[in-house]
Amino acid sequence: MRCQRCAAMFMVCAIVAMSLVIGVGSPLYAATYNWKLASVLPDSHPVHQALVAFAEKVNEKTNGEVVITVYPAGQLGQEKDYIEGAQLGSIEITKVSSAPLGQFSKTLQVVSLPFIWRNLEHQHLVLDGPIGERLMADLEASGFKGLAFFDAGSRNVTTSVRPIRTPDDMKGLKIRVMQSEPLIETINALGATAVPMGQSEVYVALQQKVIDGWENNEPTVLSFNMQEVAKYFSYTGHVSIPDILIMSKQIFDSASPEVQAAILEAAQETIPLQRQIWADYVGEATAQLKEKGMEFNEVDDITAFQALAAPIHKQFEPIVGADLIQAIMDAGK
Repeated sequence: MRCQRCAAMFMVCAIVAMSLVIGVGSPLYAATYNWKLASVLPDSHPVHQALVAFAEKVNEKTNGEVVITVYPAGQLGQEKDYIEGAQLGSIEITKVSSAPLGQFSKTLQVVSLPFIWRNLEHQHLVLDGPIGERLMADLEASGFKGLAFFDAGSRNVTTSVRPIRTPDDMKGLKIRVMQSEPLIETINALGATAVPMGQSEVYVALQQKVIDGWENNEPTVLSFNMQEVAKYFSYTGHVSIPDILIMSKQIFDSASPEVQAAILEAAQETIPLQRQIWADYVGEATAQLKEKGMEFNEVDDITAFQALAAPIHKQFEPIVGADLIQAIMDAGK
């Protein structure tokens, strides 16, 4: 009888020990791959929802073999840190703007050129087609595996000083931009002074009047509460730079063919989801910003801004290729 009690006690202890190791509701086997997905956007941002969906899709398609943990709100640094981390393999996956990534893959700078997109449909047509495939392929030489382009709206000047109605209103203003040569040149061409700066520094810089404004889209303004320090939102629409989901090429190449296929499939399935989330949220974000006191205005004549920025296309021909610029401009005509 005593032996039976000992055996029963042993079984109970073994079950408890196993539950502590595995965890309630956890799969019996540990994941083969545990990867990080880094983003500077807070978890309240609509793009974050798409990143979570992507991670879940990969986990499902690999039957739990891949676990991706999303780190939002700049927990692992700024976008430059993520890009460099992906090159080194210390960060497996990241969502960044195509603008700073263009400093590492020159042809990608073409998507940051001013007024290169006629509308959102034109941008989708290009990025979903052969040109988008070429831009993704070009990333591989720099150590990245391109997974998906995401909508990020048009970027518009937001200031604490005055609304922007004409290029003259830009004069004398210091405007924060991402670290992107096309974006820097664009803001300078429009009459302001571009100030490259990490996202985490912008709020305080506006608050302390180190800068007079920045440029971004409505959801991002709301997510970072920028209406508190820059109340004027002017629809300059000078650039429309897509976000991009990338992976460290060395990490991607080290995965099994089955896992690689699952990642690419999950990324493609996430694209329409992200676009819908984005489209649904822009109007809601604008309404909330208005309720919080932000003032919106159209510019008087967008062609005046376009004329000032036009020479930048020529300036970047030696960098991205005149043929690539022309192919984008001609697409869908």
